[in-house]
Amino acid sequence: MSTDPNSSSSNPSPSSSPDRGRSSSVGKVERVDVHSADANSNVPKKNQLTAAVLTSLALLSAAGPLGTDMYLPTFIDIAKDLSTTASSVQLTLSAFMIGLAVGQLFAGPISDGVGRRRPLAIGSLLFFLFSAGCALTPSIGLLIAFRLLQGIAGGTTVVVARSVIPDVAHGRAAASAFSALMAIQGLAPAIAPLLGGFLSPIIGWRGIFWVIAVFNVIMVVVSRFVVPESLPADRRTPGAIRNLLPTIFRCFGRPAFIGYCFAFAVGFGTFFSYISASPFVLQDQLGLPTHVYSITFAINSLAIAGMSALNGKLVNRFEVRSVLVFGLILYVATSVILLVDALLGPRLWPTLICLFVMTSATGLLLGNATALGVEAVRDIGAGAGSGAMGALQFLAAGIVSPLVGIGSDPSLSMALCMLVCSIIAIVGCVTLTSSSDRA
Repeated sequence: MSTDPNSSSSNPSPSSSPDRGRSSSVGKVERVDVHSADANSNVPKKNQLTAAVLTSLALLSAAGPLGTDMYLPTFIDIAKDLSTTASSVQLTLSAFMIGLAVGQLFAGPISDGVGRRRPLAIGSLLFFLFSAGCALTPSIGLLIAFRLLQGIAGGTTVVVARSVIPDVAHGRAAASAFSALMAIQGLAPAIAPLLGGFLSPIIGWRGIFWVIAVFNVIMVVVSRFVVPESLPADRRTPGAIRNLLPTIFRCFGRPAFIGYCFAFAVGFGTFFSYISASPFVLQDQLGLPTHVYSITFAINSLAIAGMSALNGKLVNRFEVRSVLVFGLILYVATSVILLVDALLGPRLWPTLICLFVMTSATGLLLGNATALGVEAVRDIGAGAGSGAMGALQFLAAGIVSPLVGIGSDPSLSMALCMLVCSIIAIVGCVTLTSSSDRA
């Protein structure tokens, strides 16, 4: 199979089916060039992805870390103030994660039918209203309900913001743009827990939700005045709302899409195993002080941002799929080392180094898997594909979160979950996307 970006367009085969051509474009994504898309006057120009637009999209897609990491230090205060149990407060996090999954699953296909700007603005506005509701709630039951609604609104902004890029850029250009997006967005999980830990003793848990509401106001402004409409009326999917579920099922009829979903969602399960278990492993088992743990968490988050920026250069030199698979190989390798270390008795520095390498590899995973997965179903709908991938991502996170708590050895549970997820991710990705290439 030729690696020349122009080879597929210069000598088209009249007998090639659309699905066959699409499979090739997914396996060798560099064949699809943004300039060929620009030749069509109905496609938005790539210069829409300015630094201001990418920064705005990163803010809009940072609903997850803003809605989770910032208020985590206030769990004990919430339980005391609302006279409830720690497990009930934990449900506020679970409700938000469920909302993120539901919001992405439905808002993505809907935006394929009505355009991107309107769902972005509505989702941002609702995010603000539900954040204010969280700040004002008098009971844990209402807080859980508002967190669910807040998650749905946040999921809307996440998936629609992510759908703007494939509207504007294809192939390597899309992978590079997603890398820039992930690099900027990666600052949020680094800053959010530090900001929450600093502010919570001063303004309390209700004040944290007001801070989130202020961010939501900024989201409303940028969705209205900065982010362009990237999906013109003549490129929208008629009946997208009515055909929502059939559209999603069509996406899962593409083996390549399923393969990249494995890489994106189950691979994210590897990363979320670390997120869920790291306080118990690093603080309880290995004795890391709370402030050092927060700094370590921030450094690892910045590593994702840095690797995402580097990934933007790597995809211009290597096959996007190859870079993705290399990231998954790093996942498997670090998981094996962590498992051996846990069996021998966990040690601080080997654990920290492995977790740093693993989180860095996430920068090679998320942007590339998203670009390739959406490319595989571009003709069905970028929003539908992006929404399905996002929903599976948080479903995987919801599954691994309780699993890492099983057993009396957190380091062993974490390593096992990471290894299982990483093996499933790489096997699913390599097997299904390779079979699609050969089809």
